[in-house]
Amino acid sequence: MRNRTRQIVRMLADMRHSAHCRTLRYAATQQAMRLAASEAEEEQDDQPPEASDTPSEPRAFQAVKRGTGFH
Repeated sequence: MRNRTRQIVRMLADMRHSAHCRTLRYAATQQAMRLAASEAEEEQDDQPPEASDTPSEPRAFQAVKRGTGFH
């Protein structure tokens, strides 16, 4: 009887500890997501407006163009 009571108490303690760990992991994940979102907003604000897709020099396209031997 005493041994069974001890097992039940340990099982309940393990369940409580597990729930506490899940709560801590959830809070840490939420904090990391908030931090990542704020960093992304800062990066977006720091970047200059994007230039147009057309290159200013006609040679820029020729430098990137592949030869006929490539697939």
